[in-house]
Amino acid sequence: MDDLVLTGTLALIAFFAVIIVGVLAVLFFLSWLWSAAVAGNYSSILLSLLAIIVAGCAYTGAGYYLQAKGWI
Repeated sequence: MDDLVLTGTLALIAFFAVIIVGVLAVLFFLSWLWSAAVAGNYSSILLSLLAIIVAGCAYTGAGYYLQAKGWI
């Protein structure tokens, strides 16, 4: 029973650590985006938005592929 409690506690610590790192990454990205906009560096803003769109398209395409194969 002690192993189960230890495993659950470690899983919760890892879960909240991932949430905290994710929130900090989003805040860092928004801070970088704001400073680039203030500096007038719009090419890096457009490239980052393009990277987000490409990642979203790849994610959607992978989902359609997996659904067509019947794996999900």
